[in-house]
Amino acid sequence: MKRYVLWAIMAAFLVAGPVGCGKKEIEELKTRVTQLEKDLAGARQQADDKTKEADELRARVGQLQSAADARASELAKLKAERDKLKRDLAAAKKKRR
Repeated sequence: MKRYVLWAIMAAFLVAGPVGCGKKEIEELKTRVTQLEKDLAGARQQADDKTKEADELRARVGQLQSAADARASELAKLKAERDKLKRDLAAAKKKRR
């Protein structure tokens, strides 16, 4: 949207120039274009910052997902070992009788 406004003002400047804009109007347009360029640079910087932050968060999510997968694998192994020990205990109790 800001890019569109910038182009519109630049087009107005080019169209109005040959028509006979006064020096004051030209300076106002130049000032406005300069301000819009600054706004655009600020918006781009914010977008870059947000992109960087999003990339960092994606990396963190990947790390946490890896840790969760490792814990889930460990849990599955422990459950299998628990079930085996329960079976062994039940078998040992049957032998005692």
